[in-house]
Amino acid sequence: MKILVIRNGRVGDTVMATSAITALLNLYPDAKITIIASPEGSRLLKGFHERVEAIWVWSRYGLGFKSRHVKKKLIKKIEEAKFDMAFCLDTNPSIASLLDACQGEKYFQTHLGPPTHCARHYLNLIEQASGQKINDIPVNLPVPDDAIAQLGDELKKIGIEKDDTVIMMHPTFSGYSRLGLRKRKARKRKLWPAQNYAELAEKLLSSDFSKNHRIKIIMALLPAEKSLGNKIVKLSNNKIQLIESVPSFERYKALIHRANLFVSPDTGPMHIAAAVNTRTVAMFSNKDPADCGPYMSSDRFNILRSECTEQPGLGIAAISVNAMLSACEEQLEKIETEKTGKGVQ
Repeated sequence: MKILVIRNGRVGDTVMATSAITALLNLYPDAKITIIASPEGSRLLKGFHERVEAIWVWSRYGLGFKSRHVKKKLIKKIEEAKFDMAFCLDTNPSIASLLDACQGEKYFQTHLGPPTHCARHYLNLIEQASGQKINDIPVNLPVPDDAIAQLGDELKKIGIEKDDTVIMMHPTFSGYSRLGLRKRKARKRKLWPAQNYAELAEKLLSSDFSKNHRIKIIMALLPAEKSLGNKIVKLSNNKIQLIESVPSFERYKALIHRANLFVSPDTGPMHIAAAVNTRTVAMFSNKDPADCGPYMSSDRFNILRSECTEQPGLGIAAISVNAMLSACEEQLEKIETEKTGKGVQ
């Protein structure tokens, strides 16, 4: 059996599709799966499963003739592949039109229906196709052993040992611009003040948990994000270590996997943290986490919302440092319980 899955989105969109892909692999053990993904989605899903035999790349953000030419070639590949089943997890009719080239059964949701997590909606589509009940499947991404080992050596060189408790902060978001000339609404929803990250770091390093555990707080940022990172490091009195990120999802997944706790706004890296099962504290503003929050065991994450504060109009800045500290300490206590069988005294 040959199955096609289409999810042509950014990092978070791609991660939320992994539950459905896993469900298909479980339901059809002899099936070979081809995925159509965005350029970043294809890199993220590299090595996802041995039965994912191909990932075809299509950037939906292309313009004019080039975009039409790429889509035309993609349609021809779909026709020639003769898929038995095809699933479009995008609700965009233009993307779903690729299904017209499939000769087998086709499944597409024109809308996501009542409020339900995006990943669950995808699983519901698989249920519809298979006629079988599918329990919730957490999002998931494999982290190669060699990437984990290589990262361990890298971190050791900067003073982070195997037994250290690593808290990773991710203060930016997709499309972040230092000058703030673009995505102003996104900045209000996702850009927590630099001073807040610095203050949170200092308080975590003075917490009860830190008395018994050596905490290391890190950020891994791309070159375009480093100015913000340097500002946060300076405000924290150098209590945070800034690690330059590299264009490798294997290394980035390993880094988030190594972290004991991940702290961020609603971003693609937040979804990666869920997919590698790293405990998470996330901040949301003007977006419902029930629709697009971490899709993992509920005891492994805390979500704080600006709508639950006294000044929701401020956006993410309305979430206080102390509220974030309490949420982080709750997750750190669970880490303590995992390590020793006892809570923080």
